[in-house]
Amino acid sequence: MIPKRSVGLILAVITTMLVVANQQEVGLARDEIVYMQNGMRYADWWIGLVKLEHGISKQSITRTFGGPGATDNNREHPPLMKTLFGLSQRLAHEKLGVDEVTAFRLPSAVMQGVLVLLVFSMVFALWGFLEAVIASLLIAFLPRAMFHASLACFDAPIMTLWFATVYAYWRCLDGRKWPWQAGVAFGLALATKHNALLLPFALGVHYLVAGVLSARAKQLRAGAFAREVLLHRWRIIVSLAVVGPATLFVLWPWLWFDTYAHLKQWLVFHLTHVHYNFEYLGMNWNAPRFPWHVALVTTLFTVPVVTLAGSAVGAGVWIAKRRESPDRLRAPALLLALSAAASVGPFFLGTTPIFGAEKHWMPALPTLCIAAGVGIAWCARGLASRSRHRTPIIATFASVVVLAAVVETATAQPYALTWYNALAGGAPGGADHGMNRQFWGVAARGALPVLARLAPANGTAPVYSHDASPAWGFYQKLGLLPKSLPDAGHEEAGIARSKLAIVIHERHFNRHDYLIWKSYGTVQPIYVVRANGVPIVSIYRRP
Repeated sequence: MIPKRSVGLILAVITTMLVVANQQEVGLARDEIVYMQNGMRYADWWIGLVKLEHGISKQSITRTFGGPGATDNNREHPPLMKTLFGLSQRLAHEKLGVDEVTAFRLPSAVMQGVLVLLVFSMVFALWGFLEAVIASLLIAFLPRAMFHASLACFDAPIMTLWFATVYAYWRCLDGRKWPWQAGVAFGLALATKHNALLLPFALGVHYLVAGVLSARAKQLRAGAFAREVLLHRWRIIVSLAVVGPATLFVLWPWLWFDTYAHLKQWLVFHLTHVHYNFEYLGMNWNAPRFPWHVALVTTLFTVPVVTLAGSAVGAGVWIAKRRESPDRLRAPALLLALSAAASVGPFFLGTTPIFGAEKHWMPALPTLCIAAGVGIAWCARGLASRSRHRTPIIATFASVVVLAAVVETATAQPYALTWYNALAGGAPGGADHGMNRQFWGVAARGALPVLARLAPANGTAPVYSHDASPAWGFYQKLGLLPKSLPDAGHEEAGIARSKLAIVIHERHFNRHDYLIWKSYGTVQPIYVVRANGVPIVSIYRRP
């Protein structure tokens, strides 16, 4: 019989395999191309350093990791995942023969498996085996999260490393002498994406509350009470404040020189980030103020309804049983709630960029799924409480709930950005509500087989590739497009040169249809790629 603790590892491996399989049909995001190219260069620098092919110099580091421009060598984003993408390409593709895109995306898939393992471990320790299995499966079967984990990007990995920091911090509240794990996890999160900087707000508030609970339990008074609140686990604060930044520093060579200036440039870039176009409830948004409810409504429309309902029940269970909750002095439910609040909170301000929708606040999802695991297990046990067949009833109820999330996740792929849940009315309902259909040009992948069939036997047919332009060369390298279909170029000049054209449907891209109609003398596409009936890419051919 498999030990219960081993189930989490099994679920993690299965999740990784599912993500790897899923990404085969997911198109290349334009951001991925940037991360892949720079990741290979980062990896080569580290490989060269280990092999003593070069030393550590300001010139070589700047040439690889930095530069005078704000986006030179993608210096605006920390390097951890990009470096792993590059190392994976060098090993899995060049040495082991794994196809190149899969090799680049493999680290994200592994990170998603690690998240499942961490969720299982924390929930198993606090609430039990049934809750752990349900929570782990629900975090594995989130349609949008599955999609983001299928990309060589940072959004799924930061969800993992954010939660890893929360988990390590909670574990280190046990009073261990050297709580280095919390600092290392925080440093890895910082080295992945800038929103890790929000974590101290959640951990700081929780630390103070945990200190108050500890002081009350010890029945301390006045000065001793305050001292206990501030210093009850002071080593964790040192770990987060010292080991965390040190880990970031070690992993990011660009910080090895002119550290203060480079840190300032990194932070200023994101504090003044450009606002890209994004459709929400029928309007195109590209400048503040944004509606305060963007994160709330988008989450309600993109998380499976069974998971949302389970999380609401689970939150109620946490509140109702707070005095008898497990590990009361470490307040795990409060920690998870603060973690979610820190992740989502900035989007209620109306000034934080919203162009990536759910990907920006994905670190809140583990809290939702853990609450759902607790809530669904509570419902299952209540349903079976008066029956002599408790185990089959509990297993059936939990399986049906999880299966609903599985079906939604399978239905959503590979165009999960177009998918919306039953509250929205599915993908068609999301489109009717004026929710964003996609971004990053990913959906162009579905148009490639049609374009390939239209390729001329002799000569070329330039294609206006629209938002898929950054990935066009890579698609040809992979053999998904023949060389006879070159990229025609950008905007009106590209359309004028083209014989074929695609438009990737987002509200602010409507003008590209109009430009093509004018140039081609027809408004009729020859093919439309659809996701659950919703048009996402139109293909035109010049008469």
